[in-house]
Amino acid sequence: MNDNFKKALTDSINAEFNDLIPETDSHTFSPRFEKKMKKLINQRKKPYYKLINTFGKRVACITLTIIVASSITVMSSEALRTRFKGFFIQIENTHSTIKSDDKANCPDTIEEIYEITYDLSDFTVEFEDYDEYDRHTTYKKGNIIISFYQHSKPSYDVDYNTEDAEIQEIEINEIKGLYFLDNKNYDHLIWDNGDYIFNVNSNIGKDELIKIAESVQKIESEQ
Repeated sequence: MNDNFKKALTDSINAEFNDLIPETDSHTFSPRFEKKMKKLINQRKKPYYKLINTFGKRVACITLTIIVASSITVMSSEALRTRFKGFFIQIENTHSTIKSDDKANCPDTIEEIYEITYDLSDFTVEFEDYDEYDRHTTYKKGNIIISFYQHSKPSYDVDYNTEDAEIQEIEINEIKGLYFLDNKNYDHLIWDNGDYIFNVNSNIGKDELIKIAESVQKIESEQ
């Protein structure tokens, strides 16, 4: 088969297939989809991405211990789902998904900015990511990492590494929240101040982390 014949045959086939492909308008992704994709990309930039996204290969048993007056309702044999202090928690073998269960009368986006006021002058800012729904800052000093998050309640839908963890009740400035120690020895504190959900996690130690969480204050309003 000579080169001219091969070229003519290829051009003919391409023209035929081009006629079969319909013309379509360019697609615009929704803001919600764009936000989720941005979160996935940003997660890979975090200095501890491998820690929080590496799950054990063994089957784990997670114990949920929450000291509350109300009872816990198990809605499925595959996962434990419960509501607690404004949170909806779905507990799987290796992780838990936590969402806000109280989205009434709260801002849809970040309208007021909160930050840690605890003295972190010895730390450097390792990572920052801000958008209209979430704010995240990670601080680092040596091998100590502190990550602070402020979430708008309607957008809060986060997976946590709770493999082998025990989720407990804790108080942050007289606000009841959640505490657990993950299998990478990072303490996690999660609480809802009525307008926003906050999460601070670190390997600095539980007592010090509570002090850091209690120092979180509103510093300004978004314009």
